[in-house]
Amino acid sequence: MGVSPALRVEPVLALPAPAGDNLRAVSPRRFAEIVHELYLSGALTWAEFRMAGFPSELHPHYDATIGALTGERAAPDRPRDMLEIWERRVEFMRRFPAEDRALLRRAERILAVFTRRDGWVG
Repeated sequence: MGVSPALRVEPVLALPAPAGDNLRAVSPRRFAEIVHELYLSGALTWAEFRMAGFPSELHPHYDATIGALTGERAAPDRPRDMLEIWERRVEFMRRFPAEDRALLRRAERILAVFTRRDGWVG
């Protein structure tokens, strides 16, 4: 006894990959959505999603913490080059490595996923 075709549901992972967003000109809010979509598609692991999927400007206390130090207010809807931000982050991690070398390897893999994805839509 099979499931009626009308009741059959395709898995979420069967959704098509997002298109049209260039990581070189995307807001942190949209970037978080893209990273979530990459996680759901299986392109990023849970650990990678946790590392990349939450841009600091989305934190409700950004202006009182990081913003207070940098003198810039959060602008989570202003497009910017999120790929360059990750390129600089990985370069910093290479120059000043943490004791846990797995963090650098994870960041490098995330950047590789972002670079490949940006090549698909850019």
